[in-house]
Amino acid sequence: MLNRFSLKTFYTLAKEKSFSSTARILCLTQPAVSQQIHILEEYLETRLFDRLKGKVSLTPSGDVLFRYAHNILELYQKAEKEISELTESARGRLVIGASTTIGQYLLPVILGRFKDCYPKIDILLANANTRDIAAQLLNNLIDLGLVEGPTEHKDILVEKFMEDELVVITPTRHHWQEASEIDIDEVKKEAIILREQGSGTRKAIENTLSIAGIKLTDLNIKMELGSSESIKSAVEAGLGIAITSQWTVLKEKKLNSLKIFRIKGIRFKRNFTVIVKNTLFKTRAMEQFLDFLKKSEINYSSLVQ
Repeated sequence: MLNRFSLKTFYTLAKEKSFSSTARILCLTQPAVSQQIHILEEYLETRLFDRLKGKVSLTPSGDVLFRYAHNILELYQKAEKEISELTESARGRLVIGASTTIGQYLLPVILGRFKDCYPKIDILLANANTRDIAAQLLNNLIDLGLVEGPTEHKDILVEKFMEDELVVITPTRHHWQEASEIDIDEVKKEAIILREQGSGTRKAIENTLSIAGIKLTDLNIKMELGSSESIKSAVEAGLGIAITSQWTVLKEKKLNSLKIFRIKGIRFKRNFTVIVKNTLFKTRAMEQFLDFLKKSEINYSSLVQ
């Protein structure tokens, strides 16, 4: 029988044309990607890819399979939906991709409430930055995504589910006086720690500064790190200051282990959004989750006061 995950791996590799990129999107190692391709080639008794000098291209057999792979994966999802609707209660599996801030700090609150309402829906969670979540969605590797960065693609529908604000964080021993706001010129003098390229947080910072007539290169960027936790640790160690989501510093705010500031005249506002494919039909589990996000009684704002 054709292995669904092997087919997903094949489809992603055929689009990305890179083992390293495919491994990143699928949250696998490169050897694991190779293994899935090998499983598929063994089953079909044919070679699907040519590998020459680090480049990957489809063989004629691979070309044939690629033409059908997208439809096969969508038919899998359609069958799952129709089967799940034979029962009265919502059940099934929901694969959610979440960008870093949402997945680590906000989604546990949402999923806790959701599972109370729909205990028979199993949740699988994939964490990555906004760019990679969008790629996973386009490759049918997740059912929907919750992201904090802008997403623009003709095959993706985007809908806001809450607003977020970014704040400036410093070590507790920082020389700035206890004040709610500081001047942007003071920020420019400091060593800045940023998230990596592709991060929704970084893009939100860049967009807001651009509106204020400030380039990212105007800041004294000393370090780029791949997670909010590593950034907070670096700030606490005195390696610089950072701009991060208010959600990431709820614990530190209570413990007074970091100082929190806003910048005069500049508000780093952004939307947290849910993204789905506009050509992909929705399973019942997806519909229940999307409806829950819209109607949820979670008071997000009260959690960050």
